[in-house]
Amino acid sequence: MRSIRPFALHAAAVSIMAYAWSRIGTLPFDDMISQQKGGHLQYLTIQALVGAWGYMGLCLIWDLFPPVRLVQSVWVVKRMLLMVVLPLAFVVTSIYWSLYIFFPSLILRPEVSVVGEPTTANVTPKLVRPPFHVDVAMHISPFATLLIEFLAFERKFSHVHLNTFAPLAMLFYGVSYACWVEYCAAHNGVFPYPFLTLNPLNGRVVVYACVTTLAFGSLRLLNLLHP
Repeated sequence: MRSIRPFALHAAAVSIMAYAWSRIGTLPFDDMISQQKGGHLQYLTIQALVGAWGYMGLCLIWDLFPPVRLVQSVWVVKRMLLMVVLPLAFVVTSIYWSLYIFFPSLILRPEVSVVGEPTTANVTPKLVRPPFHVDVAMHISPFATLLIEFLAFERKFSHVHLNTFAPLAMLFYGVSYACWVEYCAAHNGVFPYPFLTLNPLNGRVVVYACVTTLAFGSLRLLNLLHP
């Protein structure tokens, strides 16, 4: 029974996130985003989804093929991946839903006016919202399943991991993502998220720094909550 529970979680997580990935092509603005530099991988949401999906897939292999557990490097990769994708998924879930509920114009794109259709300056454009079940699969399931995995089936991270590897990993990922979206926006003329487009460079640097700090802080908090 003890081995069935993690397998059930991993199988369900892989299935849900595979469904979320399969629905990317049906999302609003997919045609426009697919033609941009970086495509959907400009979005931290998609990076978190891919990372969580990859981690859960590795866990599923771990469950189905016990000899894999004897390979020390696989265990190391699994732990390092969890250290990155868990706070990444937390950042995506917390920021997305906070803005979605309280400041939707900072996270959702407005409808594109039809060519030739008259527009009124004082009319607020309608924001385009993804289908709710797809939203849940993309913006809740990665963090929810990783959190259950961490608290129920994984050991907490050691002080060495939290004080040495984690800060370096968060800093590297934060700087890499900042450089990536700045590079893509230089080609596309727009950032993946409206709150980045609305900010000048110094404002975006503050956003990148705050998000990186939030990721590291969330990892420490979740590790503290681990029984």
